[in-house]
Amino acid sequence: MKKTTNTLLWVIDMMSTVIFCALCLQTGFLLINLVYLLVDPQGGKDLLFEMDSLTQLYTLNKFHFSILIFLALTISVMKALAFYFTMKIFSTLNLVKPFSTEIASLISKISYLILTLGSLGTVALRYSESLEFIGVNLNELQPFWDDNAAYLLMGSIVFVIAQVFKKGLELQSESDLTI
Repeated sequence: MKKTTNTLLWVIDMMSTVIFCALCLQTGFLLINLVYLLVDPQGGKDLLFEMDSLTQLYTLNKFHFSILIFLALTISVMKALAFYFTMKIFSTLNLVKPFSTEIASLISKISYLILTLGSLGTVALRYSESLEFIGVNLNELQPFWDDNAAYLLMGSIVFVIAQVFKKGLELQSESDLTI
């Protein structure tokens, strides 16, 4: 294998690790803000620096607040999980025999996770847009679900790759049996 291929795989692995850590921090930040807001609603307003409309929604309607926070947390965790599985692929990848059941399973999990993430993001976006009728503009939550179309497209592509990988696994096992 070429040295550039190994270097490229190492760079992608490191980028996946950095993105995973950043998504874990984002999820933790959101979770800490939620807990702090539930324990001390007045102090929670101070902690949610750029999330004023979220605290406004909390005081106006706790039901809508709970749904939106649940969606934001779920989406954030799912994004982190997708990159965790990506990191796991790199730790189990054997470039001599790349088609393994573990890798095929991880790629399938990533595809289902990303497709679900895109679908959930679409639901969350429409739900947050529907809350504008009560006068709450939730622009600060948009980063959690504004890229749902990209996730749907990416999930579809990864799903196709997972199916190709499963076929490669079948061909590899047939080849092992004939030799």
